[in-house]
Amino acid sequence: MTTFTVRHATDADLDALVGLRRYAEQWLHAEGIDQWTDHARGARTIQTGIATGTSLVVQTAAGGVIASFSLAGPDLDFWTPGDDLDAALYLYKFMIGPQGRGTGLGDALLDWACSRATEHGKRWLRLDCWRTNTRLQAYYARRGFTLVRTVTVPGRDSGALLQRPATMRMSGSSITLLADLPDDARTGRLGPGNDLAIDSGLRGSRLVDASPRQDVRDQL
Repeated sequence: MTTFTVRHATDADLDALVGLRRYAEQWLHAEGIDQWTDHARGARTIQTGIATGTSLVVQTAAGGVIASFSLAGPDLDFWTPGDDLDAALYLYKFMIGPQGRGTGLGDALLDWACSRATEHGKRWLRLDCWRTNTRLQAYYARRGFTLVRTVTVPGRDSGALLQRPATMRMSGSSITLLADLPDDARTGRLGPGNDLAIDSGLRGSRLVDASPRQDVRDQL
């Protein structure tokens, strides 16, 4: 059995997270997928995620960072009140490094994210991905996500909206994920006992001192 720890990203993780982003960019380019081509924007997004506490990292027993993702509120460019916004937890910036590919870690993390959603009364785990990245959409479809709709927003390349029942569990791997998520007074995002406190008044990324709409736009 392999054990990983999920925790908040810190400044010390910056190089590792930039490395994950670069790996993802290179893989996409090699596969002929025109996504994540702005390196500088990617680095800024990572720095913002660390500073605001939105980024989570997955750490190996040896202390290395093998994956990263964010759980937050909805991107209001895409999701509308008719989607019952508070019924879901929203996944962003799901990146897995080369050591994690083919190990079942991605499936385990999706199950983990679903468990966070159910613990807090959410019915869905939702995400958006690039409209043109049909391979990524197929990846999520194989993991229980269904397409809600595809929307086009000026200035945004994302817009394929997917969701999966938060009660669904699909991982058959022997991976164990331990949460090390103490209370974060800056954001109120994660409380004692790994409680995730979604503030519906601050959707997007639920930031205290920045526009949530702008923050989510920068993340995508």
